[in-house]
Amino acid sequence: MDGASWHRGDKLKKWENIIPLFQPAYSPQVNPIESLWHPIREKGKFKNTTFHSLGEVENRLVQVIINTLDRNTLKSITLFNWIKTAI
Repeated sequence: MDGASWHRGDKLKKWENIIPLFQPAYSPQVNPIESLWHPIREKGKFKNTTFHSLGEVENRLVQVIINTLDRNTLKSITLFNWIKTAI
């Protein structure tokens, strides 16, 4: 789990037979999508935009990825060697 307060708070149910494992504070290699958010936010013009449906958000995301991020850029941001080995 990440270090979010709701994962560490008193309201989190603790089980006798489960030991929670917490990720380091910043671990993009465990969650590669985190590396994509910067270029998506920068090029997708999401700031101060109101979407009227989830479909509109999805369409904008697809357009940003298709029109501004080429295959090599996507691979360099998201394909860590350990993921390639695991696949």
